[in-house]
Amino acid sequence: MKVEVELDDDAVKALKTHSEILDVTLETVCKFILEEYTKNKGGYVFYGSAPKGGKIFLIQWPYITGQIVLSAEELEKLPR
Repeated sequence: MKVEVELDDDAVKALKTHSEILDVTLETVCKFILEEYTKNKGGYVFYGSAPKGGKIFLIQWPYITGQIVLSAEELEKLPR
């Protein structure tokens, strides 16, 4: 499924650094981060009400380090 999100400049800058080092697209870096977040136990999103009709989002990242190992063939299939 394709999902589009708009990120602030600081987030894009940090993620682009990873994509340049890894020589993969920014979208691939985002995909890996979000998929590992959802696969590893310990990650939660808590939410509630804030003053004046607002919402509070608390993102707790998983405790376990996710690892993705790609073969040379799999790397070749990634968009660049």
